[in-house]
Amino acid sequence: MSFRSLLLGLFVVPVVVGGYFLTRAATADGTPRCDGIIEEYGDAERSGPMKPGETCDLYDFADGRSAGTRTYEQQRKAQEEGTADDYRAGGWWLVYGAAGLAVVTTHLGLGRRRG
Repeated sequence: MSFRSLLLGLFVVPVVVGGYFLTRAATADGTPRCDGIIEEYGDAERSGPMKPGETCDLYDFADGRSAGTRTYEQQRKAQEEGTADDYRAGGWWLVYGAAGLAVVTTHLGLGRRRG
């Protein structure tokens, strides 16, 4: 494996990671989802999509404790901020990887071969 191939491989990884983040952000729907527990009528509990007026108990499954609660609006806002973070992170990863690929291909001469 040549040094050029190694560098190309190292800069392809950020491009793939950036594409993943951008795809995840683009495919996120606007429905707030509770990964914890939504207490419904009586003793019924569920997780998943929330409806207006519901409260999500942010349950930490690792240590078995409640990490707080969020209303429908708070969860929607938190997910919107997460989506914005994914767009920002994906953009930076993609730009970094593409710039690295451009530098490697132009300065190390991708088409140049030693005979």
